[in-house]
Amino acid sequence: MRMDAVLGGMALGVVAAAGLVGCAGEEDPIPAPAFPEGTGQPAANAARYPAGPYGINPGRVIANYQFIGYANADENNDTMQPIQLADFYNPTGTEVFPEGSQYGAGEPKPKVLLIDVSSVWCGPCKIEAESVLPRLYDKYQPLGGEFLMQLADGRNPGEPAVPLDLRRWTTQYEVKYPSAIDPSYKLGALFQADAFPANMIVRTEDMTIIEVVSGVPAEDSNFWRTFERVMNGQL
Repeated sequence: MRMDAVLGGMALGVVAAAGLVGCAGEEDPIPAPAFPEGTGQPAANAARYPAGPYGINPGRVIANYQFIGYANADENNDTMQPIQLADFYNPTGTEVFPEGSQYGAGEPKPKVLLIDVSSVWCGPCKIEAESVLPRLYDKYQPLGGEFLMQLADGRNPGEPAVPLDLRRWTTQYEVKYPSAIDPSYKLGALFQADAFPANMIVRTEDMTIIEVVSGVPAEDSNFWRTFERVMNGQL
């Protein structure tokens, strides 16, 4: 797994969301507008975001990726919204989401962010989405923890997920936390097929990656104890 790949310096480009032909009576969600000229990946339009060095290994700042998806698919998965990691940046630890935010105006920003990189074809990812993440989200979200699920691959390894994949996934697993796809496939491409799910703990004070694991960490594992320590300001 290329866990030491560096994300900084990536070329910016214009991308658009693509759809799959659904079954009878099933339609693609309405995608967010295509990334405007000059943004692409990583997002370049954030007012505030920490400087690098960027990477996906512990101790690095995760680049400000921009996705399309849902702030809360359980409430709305008909229309996709732009999501970028800068949305969760909380340098003072007391930041709140601004007026008009899709995450709820005035709601506290998280102190720690779990980024879960999953894929449609991945069996352990489905187990995690169904049996692990919902309980842990209900436990941690009121305390300052947030989850972001990034659906990297679609039905086949190396094939980027599309809007209909995300809609089906979030519907099946009744996903309440932010969830997204990356039409330009920048983040997902850094993980090999045997790496899914990949789970990252990001300290939102400086968007530094604290820990990364492959597979599904058990609910009583050191991974989640580390998540709690970051959430409680101990790391």
